[in-house]
Amino acid sequence: MANPNKPKGKPSSGNRNKPQAPVYKREAKPTTLFENLNNWFDKRAANITLIIFICGGLFSLLLFQARMDIGGDDSAYIQRAYDFVHKGIFPAFQGPLYPMLLSAFIAPFGINIILLKVLSLIFNIIGLYFFYRAFKGRIPSMVFYPVFFITAVNSYILNFASLTYNEAFFMCMQYIFFYYFFKLLDDLKDKDAGPLKANYRSWLMPGLMLFALILTRNIAATILGGIVLFFLINRQFRNALYVVGAFLVFEVPMMIIEKFIFHAQSQWGSQGNILLLVDPYDASKGKETVSGFITRFFKNCDIYISKRFFEVLGFRSEDSLKLYEPMDKGTLDFFVFFLVALAVFLLYRLIKAKNKYILVAFLYALSILTTSFIVLQIRWDQPRIVMVCVPILLLTVFYVLYDLFKMRSWGLQFLLFAVIGIFVVVDAVSTLGKTKTNLPILSKNLHGDIYYGYTPDYENYLRMSRWCADSLPKDAYVAARKAPMSFIYGRGKEFFPVYKVYSTNPDSLLEYYKMNKVNYVMLPSFRLNPDKNTGDVITTMKYMFEPIRMQYPNKVKLVHTEGTDEVTELYQIIY
Repeated sequence: MANPNKPKGKPSSGNRNKPQAPVYKREAKPTTLFENLNNWFDKRAANITLIIFICGGLFSLLLFQARMDIGGDDSAYIQRAYDFVHKGIFPAFQGPLYPMLLSAFIAPFGINIILLKVLSLIFNIIGLYFFYRAFKGRIPSMVFYPVFFITAVNSYILNFASLTYNEAFFMCMQYIFFYYFFKLLDDLKDKDAGPLKANYRSWLMPGLMLFALILTRNIAATILGGIVLFFLINRQFRNALYVVGAFLVFEVPMMIIEKFIFHAQSQWGSQGNILLLVDPYDASKGKETVSGFITRFFKNCDIYISKRFFEVLGFRSEDSLKLYEPMDKGTLDFFVFFLVALAVFLLYRLIKAKNKYILVAFLYALSILTTSFIVLQIRWDQPRIVMVCVPILLLTVFYVLYDLFKMRSWGLQFLLFAVIGIFVVVDAVSTLGKTKTNLPILSKNLHGDIYYGYTPDYENYLRMSRWCADSLPKDAYVAARKAPMSFIYGRGKEFFPVYKVYSTNPDSLLEYYKMNKVNYVMLPSFRLNPDKNTGDVITTMKYMFEPIRMQYPNKVKLVHTEGTDEVTELYQIIY
């Protein structure tokens, strides 16, 4: 006779149709070091999370940069937003969404540098929150919390959290995308979605966030390819079509608005043309060849993985990078082969581990980085290119090693935990060091000294920009090497940008300036070595003005000089 207290069959459960439990489950009785560590983190999850958010917020304030960065894009995004508000110029170059968002604050408040920078800080905090919501519980705690801490206190991420580059905003959108896309994956339950009519709402938010990412950063267009590849790997062919359709729901109306309302070039148009050139500052050298793009990929792998990736994490100091030598061809070929093999291995292990969340995140990062390494000119050597993917790459590598070692000896498990600990400590020490350097500068800037923290060459240049705004006639149009920075420090005065040498012929230069209604030229003394005055300066403006002064001395007049060393001079052109 059957025992009524032990009925046959499986009991029904109201949870059967709910999303699957996280990939990682804590065992009741931990038996390995990994399980013990996960158990330790899980028991203290609330306190650890609070501490990480507090540290992130605190260091965001301590590393806050109240002055404009000498990189042109920090000021250029603000100028594009200003032009969008006051001139109706659609900010297509480099992605329009971020300048359009800034314009919503510039319209009522004007160019308020502190306010605009605080926006980046807010985006960083929101992004950190969605990073937590997206990945918490979907990977082992001993992997998640260290990477969460690194993401919260990393000095490079926090530096961009107080700049008006689009990195803080982009990373915020990135983690919001993961949050909603992971929710979609939970609803799909590893299978193709049913009829679109029944579940189209589930696709709209991931589609919107994909659209926002691509509208923020042109290079992000390849993300869509990474997401499609994810569904193809999982044989979810209908889902691959649905995600493209969800993106196009937002993209098609935007393209119509750009073309027929703003009469603007496509957001990929102008920047895409520059990327195709051999030299972005000299169109006469022609367009890049296939072999040229392959060379870019190889050399950018060296720059961004062996150099910038470890710089972002604090393993390479800025001083050591000054002595950095590119790899020779043989070493570089081996290094790129190793990277490709590593990427294939990581993909294989993620597919085998059946962790769809880390798999899609890795494909996302892989699509951005691969495209960036192919199309970006080698001279654009900046840590922010790889920085946006650093947390994802850390999660991927640490998770794969965790999956490999979870059934291994305590020795291997301890080795992985020690390596993760080293990354955490190095990152934290790097941030603490930069905090100490930044505090005196921040204090001076907030107390009204807007030039403190710049080297004399930039200080004199920016003071000259302010002098032009205050002292020249309103119709004066000044040619400047860093026109967006001059625009900010000149309190909204427009300057004529000079990014490359147009000609060295005096007659051609005079005609060029006259055609563009330029009647003043600023000659700065920007250091060739930013950290030391060696006497060598960037010569762009010199080559764009000296031929006129040498050939027609009566057509130029020195108007004003700023500084006594590393001076900036202002000349009037008399036509």
